[in-house]
Amino acid sequence: MTRPLGKLQLQLLFGLASPSMLMIVGDKVSGSLVTRGLLAPKFPESPDAWQRITPDGMRALADAYEAGLLDQFMKKFPREDAKA
Repeated sequence: MTRPLGKLQLQLLFGLASPSMLMIVGDKVSGSLVTRGLLAPKFPESPDAWQRITPDGMRALADAYEAGLLDQFMKKFPREDAKA
């Protein structure tokens, strides 16, 4: 069984939610997502750069959204602390 995604992994997937978004330089967190097949390099000759979300990454993000795990990354509108 696969371990659940951590907060930093979810946050990175959330930031790359559009297939047109690319992460220019990968890091340890993105590397763990590449290993899981949730991110992939756009250019195979540069596996540590230009990473993008995969269809499996989109599915994992959708599952996390349905489970309420992405609320922590979304800003509420209107702000609750705004004066009326």
